Amino acid sequence: MTTHRFLIPLIALALFASCKSEQKVATYSDLYKEQPVCIITAPVQDNAPRPVAKTTQDKVFNDEYTAAAVYMRQTLAAPLSAQGYYTIPPLSADAVLGKVGKNYRQLQLDGLKEMHALYGIDAVLLVAIHKWQQPEINEVVVYAEYTLRSTKSGLELMHTWVRGNKIQPVDVKGEPAELPDDIAFMERNEMDSRLAHMCILVEQMTDFALRNIPTSVSRWHFQHDQYIPSNPAFYSFTINPDGSIERSQYSEDAFGNECFTD
Repeated sequence: MTTHRFLIPLIALALFASCKSEQKVATYSDLYKEQPVCIITAPVQDNAPRPVAKTTQDKVFNDEYTAAAVYMRQTLAAPLSAQGYYTIPPLSADAVLGKVGKNYRQLQLDGLKEMHALYGIDAVLLVAIHKWQQPEINEVVVYAEYTLRSTKSGLELMHTWVRGNKIQPVDVKGEPAELPDDIAFMERNEMDSRLAHMCILVEQMTDFALRNIPTSVSRWHFQHDQYIPSNPAFYSFTINPDGSIERSQYSEDAFGNECFTD
């Protein structure tokens, strides 16, 4: 499944479905003030609980969770680049982060001014997967958190929590059916069905979440973009059985209860 197929629907959806959200100038006031240009992406923090590997199936699940988090990291730069930001490729980013010597928690809390002074990095994108819901026969559900933190001030320039789910169509017998784009994705990436749907979900969810941040100051429509509605801090992202995408309201309490309690 390619990002291009969803580009126009995502832009339209961001304008339509977010009509009750705050304008970006209010939601991202610190980002507009600091106007970052260069963003580094950290490895995805994979907090998803793993089943105790008592069976071969348990091991398969664990391996798929890990593979989905690794794949998600590879998708972070594309929507940022589409918004006009300069992003450091993952291998180079890992080298820089290795020299900085900070783990995910430290990148959240510590001062990061040396990253700006030494490497010209304006902000770091931190993404965490907190939970994969036990898979249903035709649905994949994930809970994720996106944080963009300034290396200059330490302020959070963006912080979003998303419940993502992808629902497969079913045939007349009630069995899951694959869309042509899903099949093409599986073949292209040599993945089985469940892992492919996990990866498709995190890629499209990330694209939607990060394309909603303000465009880079280097873009001609930077000033106009501040009056476009913003995504809320908590929301649900859904890929429907027909492949269409929608964003719906989701409360902080609902997210917390589903994600952080058993």
